[in-house]
Amino acid sequence: MEIKNDNKSIILGIIGAVIGAAVATIPWVLMYVYGEMILSLLAILIAVGALFGYQLFKGKVTKQLPIIISIISLVMVIFATLVVIPLLLLGRESLPMTLDNLTLLYEQDAFKEAIFKDLIFSIVFTVLGISGVISNIKKQLAEGKTAKITSGLRRNKTAKKNVQEDEVDDEEKEDNTKEDE
Repeated sequence: MEIKNDNKSIILGIIGAVIGAAVATIPWVLMYVYGEMILSLLAILIAVGALFGYQLFKGKVTKQLPIIISIISLVMVIFATLVVIPLLLLGRESLPMTLDNLTLLYEQDAFKEAIFKDLIFSIVFTVLGISGVISNIKKQLAEGKTAKITSGLRRNKTAKKNVQEDEVDDEEKEDNTKEDE
């Protein structure tokens, strides 16, 4: 079953998703290069960035949207881990960030072993990080909500706010009950 969206294109959406994911990958890369750690939490930003870019470029909302966001997020993390991060590591060591130096870097067994180990962790963390966003997209598609698909991050904040408001209302009711007695 395909969900109708007039005047929208999957190709434009994919271009937007790639751009959005690329921008959202920047914190991931910076944390790896300068913080020397991988955070799965930052992978959520990559999926959210891809979704935002997809919608910004007026991508057609179909049941393939979760697959598109997942693939783009994974490809972006793989590209960042295997190409962008090594180039930035070269730059951090005041070496020219060239493809020739990148090739020389990959000729080093110790580097290859370390980067591929980090790649495995990155993929696992990305899958874990984006799973909530993808699950939320699938849920909204199943409910027929196609006008504006959300990542679910804002809704959680809204839900927390509603719970807090309910707690305040309950406390006020208790106070009013005590005053009546």
